Amino acid sequence: MMYKLEKISYEVKFESTADGGSINKMTSTYYTKGDFVLTEEEIKAGKEKALAMYKVVEAYLLQNPDAYA
Repeated sequence: MMYKLEKISYEVKFESTADGGSINKMTSTYYTKGDFVLTEEEIKAGKEKALAMYKVVEAYLLQNPDAYA
């Protein structure tokens, strides 16, 4: 898939909730090269990779609460 892409942009928003937790929203924007069109399968695969990366970061922050303010 990477040969079809110029870049991918991620926007992540964290909103606090009343119970002390948070709601997290992630938007991915794909910039394709030329006239390439991504299939639903490719988009789904990209979403799964982004979610996996997000979960790794979340696990690290949960185990290292001093790493963030």
